[in-house]
Amino acid sequence: MTGKLPVFNIERFAIHDGEGIRTAVFLQGCPLKCPWCANPESQVIGKKLMFLQKKCVGCGTCVQCCPQHAVSLEDGHAQLDRGSCVRCGACAAACPQAALKISGQWMTVDEIFALVVRDADYYRQTNGGLTLSGGEALLHIEELLPLLQDCKDHQIPVDFETCGHVPAEAIEKALPWTERFLFDVKTADAEKFRRFTGGSLDVVLKNLKIIAKYDAQKLVVRVPVIPTLNHTEKEIRAILDVALCLGISRVDLLPYHTLGMTKYAQLGQEYPFSEKKSLSPEALQSYADMGRKLGLIVTIGG
Repeated sequence: MTGKLPVFNIERFAIHDGEGIRTAVFLQGCPLKCPWCANPESQVIGKKLMFLQKKCVGCGTCVQCCPQHAVSLEDGHAQLDRGSCVRCGACAAACPQAALKISGQWMTVDEIFALVVRDADYYRQTNGGLTLSGGEALLHIEELLPLLQDCKDHQIPVDFETCGHVPAEAIEKALPWTERFLFDVKTADAEKFRRFTGGSLDVVLKNLKIIAKYDAQKLVVRVPVIPTLNHTEKEIRAILDVALCLGISRVDLLPYHTLGMTKYAQLGQEYPFSEKKSLSPEALQSYADMGRKLGLIVTIGG
């Protein structure tokens, strides 16, 4: 699939993925396996069949059109045999209620840029631009380079939302094209990071330092505040200290939410994280106050 990118969502007029009005392009593929992930359909590249059961009216259209006979009706709702499903999309295309949908498609850079450039006037008026997210967009840096060139030619700023767990070469290639990295720092505890995500904290911190050395003003440290991972003053202070040591001035605290539970249900999977209750923004206020006393610019919710 050279020259194409695995897209699972494009959100126009996004306001929580960087400054101003933005177009957020979400790419599949992620090196980490965070159990609280809000976008499980992004973790592995490929088509995913999402079933929104509340929208299903039991009309049976999907049963009739499925070539694999992977759909049946029970108790007035569609039932999926995911073992037989080949994710051809016939059911999703036919469903009059949009209760079934395919997530994940290959798009060319030209197709993506044609959508991005539509809102160039809004970017200019609001200091917005394009945000590349995921999954982990930096895994696709080679395929993204022509898109970054197109954005530069049209004076569209580009941000990357990143978990930081990518080859250093990907960071270095992205640096000249990127206005800002919205960089996740989940914990400063290497063992916790390995246990919860399956990754190496050394990789993340190395990449954070590369960007900070190049230009610390390109960085916003984003901290997803997660119960059992980092929801303590000691844990958050350790992350704030990382930002301070590297000359990073801004930190966003992101309260844990359970929106991923719905996505897992749509995929026919169990939600793998133990905590089933969201955190309120107020629960993070003491952490924000602590960061501000240290001289950082701290927001709650990005």
